[in-house]
Amino acid sequence: MGLRAPCSWGRWAASAVASLALALTAVSGAYAAAPASPASGSGAVSAADTTPPSKPTGLHEPCSSDTLYVLFCWTASTDDVGVVAYDVYRQGDTGYVQVGTSSFPAFGDDDVVIGRTYTYIVIARDAAGNQSAPSDPFVALARGGLPSPSASPSHTPTPPSLACHVTYEFVAWRTGQNAWITVKNTGKAPIDGWTLSIVWSQPAPRLTSGHSAVWSQSGATFNARNQAWNKVIPAGGSVQTGFTAAHVGATPEPSTFAINGVGCSATLIPRG
Repeated sequence: MGLRAPCSWGRWAASAVASLALALTAVSGAYAAAPASPASGSGAVSAADTTPPSKPTGLHEPCSSDTLYVLFCWTASTDDVGVVAYDVYRQGDTGYVQVGTSSFPAFGDDDVVIGRTYTYIVIARDAAGNQSAPSDPFVALARGGLPSPSASPSHTPTPPSLACHVTYEFVAWRTGQNAWITVKNTGKAPIDGWTLSIVWSQPAPRLTSGHSAVWSQSGATFNARNQAWNKVIPAGGSVQTGFTAAHVGATPEPSTFAINGVGCSATLIPRG
């Protein structure tokens, strides 16, 4: 399988994949990890360096608007000498298995199936082989480009109710506005394919451009249909999109938001 550093730090670059399983034991809510050897070619390291790097934190995804497969980032660890690598482990049937190493605080995994979620932990390592505490487990969604899982032959269950919340941030000027929109799935099941509808009071603004969705206007309604790479919104997850619009007179504000025809709660936040 190919493991690659994400495009946020340049083109996907090939990285070696170890098949070494990490034995993890829960100890008072933390994980204990077997020590790793120093990275080859790292040079001589003082035996006095016994301080491990700080625990990786802030794991999040997606890191780029053109995310394919699994791509997630985190806040760089700190160390008294310097962090040389991050070892990444994915949860399997028998525990966590190392799936790669990154020199950057980000990781891409293409040995995945679109629409499924995978759980990862990250451990920082310095040149002396000191390991940080593992990050908190992070669940990432595989996006775009791979076959969907086969449909189950079992009966079709009643789908859970869709629920959503929209955060609408905007900057307005005399003749127009830019809007940044976050759509959060507050339901209990993934939303597989979505259309965001924004209804305006008259006179409605005129849509001029949009991003991260296929935007269109019909009368006083803006519609944004998902792209292939952000089609699935996992339960508790979010997608971001936005637009630019022109208007005459006072800055209009949306009256309602809906996903696939279901109304969403909303928060409007003016910027500047």
